[in-house]
Amino acid sequence: MTIADASPAFETIEPTLEDEYFSRIAGALIGSAAADALGWITEFVRGPEHMRKIYRSDRVTEYRSWQKATGGRFNTYIDYISAGQYSDDTQLTLAVARSLQSDGSVDVHHLAKVEFPLWLDYARGAGSTITGAARALQRRSANWNSNFFTYKHRGATQDYRDAGANGAAMRVAPVALANVNDQERMVMAVWQSAICTHGHPRAILGALLLAEAIRSCTLEGLAFQKNLVTHLVDFVTSSEMPNDEGLDKWRERWNEGGRSFEYEWEQTKVEVLGGLEKLSGVRDASDALRMMEGLGCFRPEAKGSGTATVLAGLAIFVGAGDSFRDAVLEAVNALGSDTDTIGGFVGSLCGAAHGYDKVPVEWASTMQDYDYFMRVATELARVTCRTGVGGQALRPSNGSMPKYPDLIEKLRTHEVVQNERIFHPLFGSGLVASVDAQHLRRKDGASVVFAWVVFDIGQSCKFRYMTIPSSGRSAIPRAPLHNDPPRLF
Repeated sequence: MTIADASPAFETIEPTLEDEYFSRIAGALIGSAAADALGWITEFVRGPEHMRKIYRSDRVTEYRSWQKATGGRFNTYIDYISAGQYSDDTQLTLAVARSLQSDGSVDVHHLAKVEFPLWLDYARGAGSTITGAARALQRRSANWNSNFFTYKHRGATQDYRDAGANGAAMRVAPVALANVNDQERMVMAVWQSAICTHGHPRAILGALLLAEAIRSCTLEGLAFQKNLVTHLVDFVTSSEMPNDEGLDKWRERWNEGGRSFEYEWEQTKVEVLGGLEKLSGVRDASDALRMMEGLGCFRPEAKGSGTATVLAGLAIFVGAGDSFRDAVLEAVNALGSDTDTIGGFVGSLCGAAHGYDKVPVEWASTMQDYDYFMRVATELARVTCRTGVGGQALRPSNGSMPKYPDLIEKLRTHEVVQNERIFHPLFGSGLVASVDAQHLRRKDGASVVFAWVVFDIGQSCKFRYMTIPSSGRSAIPRAPLHNDPPRLF
């Protein structure tokens, strides 16, 4: 008898549809987060000379530890960022993933009244629009389709209707990945999730444009690159607000300001169609960078546009997307632009088109919360095949009760200590990995306390609580204390 005769017979198991989607979904998620971590380093670099001065390098090609002043003019502190850590772009991407339902729709109540307000506890690198929106959602009267608010940006008061930045697009990937075979449901979910925080058509249409590109790349692979412009032109041309009672009420409220949403929507479509026409002429990375200049991506007042940055990401994908690494590095080294967000767009597109295997190993294996991302990808693959349970699988169990001290209360009283177990209502229980504190750059003794927490569900976050003695209150944008009513979940 030969060894072959003695060996047990193994049945060949054919890969399931979930298996086939998983590689591209994981590629999109890991690719976007890795590019965010790389591009966050260069987001505030003004140009090559500035880059050489602060990093002694002409180009970012790998993760590195760095630091940035944050907290605003009067409450400045230093955020120390370790190699491979991601920004608010990826934090909110995970928030959207946790808000998905088993059919690919979004639980907008959970997103608007749980994820966004509690995100203020651990937000990193957030801009004025999204921070203002999350604060506004703390109001009892505000819901996903009624969050009309004003906020300060560059010293001026801005209206929600003018919030056209890329904050809706930067978090949209999970919606696309959960609806690979259901464009209609994806479109509805994009609209609902976008208007929680952004009211201008640029933000909404930019999110729709990116979501459709990611969905198509996941479905068709790199072959979609050849048909991208034609397909997206048809998609934008036919894009309208879905028929939904909640959206209808939102539009009625939007138009109460004396402006016409319908008119501004059509104007934005013309603007995007013009950008797609330019995209058809992109042949390489140099063409993509020239297109970015034309779109205003290097001008401070326009660099975060919800449509321009998405078109920039698409241009780099078309011009350099045959190589995952090359495309991401082009994006995160486009100094003077919104490098982390555009990089995230490119990473999600390339990851969806190429699959997880093409993500550079050194980027994937050393990024923050790698295992949690793989867990999210597994669930999104199930949801897109309509065999999953959605965001519930990515959150603590509904029946879990706080068995440990409240993290924010411990921060507020300066009693949090390393290696203790704590509880947070969004993430459940976790372990405090480190604690730090700083005095703010002011003369009244104000300070900020930090805690880096690794939660049992797999995500890690840096929390902070700022104490201003003269006012006796916290001065950072944060959620209400967890024992303050009302709790809406």
